[in-house]
Amino acid sequence: MGIKKSGATRRDFFRQSAVAAAVAPAVLGLGGETFGQVGKSDLQVGIIGTGGRGRSELTAIAKVPGVRVAAMCDISPAALEEAKQVVAEHKPDTYSFHRDLLQRDDLQAVFVATPPQLHREQVVETLRAGFHCSAAKPLALTVNELNDIEQTVRSTEKILHVDQQLRYRPQYLQAMKRIHAGEIGKVGFIRAQRYSNWSGKIVEGDSQKRKNWLYRIEQSGDTILENQIHNIDVINWIMNAHPIRATGLGGQNMIEWEGNDLLDNYGLTFEYPDNRFAVFSKISYAVSELGGTFIHAYSEKAGADVSYDGPVTFYWRQKGKQPTVIDTQNVDMNLFSVQAFFEAIRKGRQPFTDVEVGRDAVLTSLLGRKAIYERRTVEWDELLKEGAPPLPPEARFV
Repeated sequence: MGIKKSGATRRDFFRQSAVAAAVAPAVLGLGGETFGQVGKSDLQVGIIGTGGRGRSELTAIAKVPGVRVAAMCDISPAALEEAKQVVAEHKPDTYSFHRDLLQRDDLQAVFVATPPQLHREQVVETLRAGFHCSAAKPLALTVNELNDIEQTVRSTEKILHVDQQLRYRPQYLQAMKRIHAGEIGKVGFIRAQRYSNWSGKIVEGDSQKRKNWLYRIEQSGDTILENQIHNIDVINWIMNAHPIRATGLGGQNMIEWEGNDLLDNYGLTFEYPDNRFAVFSKISYAVSELGGTFIHAYSEKAGADVSYDGPVTFYWRQKGKQPTVIDTQNVDMNLFSVQAFFEAIRKGRQPFTDVEVGRDAVLTSLLGRKAIYERRTVEWDELLKEGAPPLPPEARFV
């Protein structure tokens, strides 16, 4: 199945995102259409990685009509056994090595839900094996890895869906359509945070062996890339661009134990084109009363509360004008994201969260990480030239 091409360049993507945001709500069935009816004949899919993220994907896939999980792969027999229970009716074959799964000729698509350090290899091999691919975030960990994936998408003409699932929240989709159409005027500044609660207990490294990759920078990319990439991606989406430079400070000064390399606090300032700015901060040791996650955008005509788990609200500068509340019922973002992938396969086009979205989310996170590690201002072009090595020399290792 060929992929429809527009002939657009990478930079054209951001100029076109307003159009994508306008179209996406209809694709998601928010206008009364039924979403998820992807065809009468089964799509046969496989999945590489059946840990926590993989099981979430399987739970969503199991809800989609016309799709069957035919094959699963994980190095852990226990993880495979647990995953089999999620899609028991599908009766999938199981593998311990992903290349054995990719030898099959009866699959149309493969999900990659493994730890980040494996994404480049497995995504590229999936595409080259002739399968469409849905990849967990972050898409990759270095600039060179991103380039390899992007070139493979272009050369194979296969669909690559990046699981930046926040972009499938109906509130966000509707709000972005209105923001990018200029309803609230120019967005000049964004203030955002992601403050996580902490039990106050230091975790011993031995107890984290099963998930050791999460705490190692060369395997996870640090917390900013593995976790806060979601928030950073939404900031990019609001700004309809990627930043041109970042300044940051932070480190690890509270949650310190053997085997943990991760930042536990930082503050970042991103500068966007047209003299616009975003400030984003992260703390891993907040308390519930002073924690939480939010994104507040300030524009010519309004302030926008882009809530993490509630409605999006526009508070207008015009005296007497009532706030505009953009709300929908609770939705399963994982399900919407998975359905969008299958919809893209059926229609032969790249999805809303394509390689461009995944790439710029990673690059923006890497830009911020480099600024934090080096305690200075870092230019976008400088990051691209450096390539973001998997073990940055400025990182703190214990």
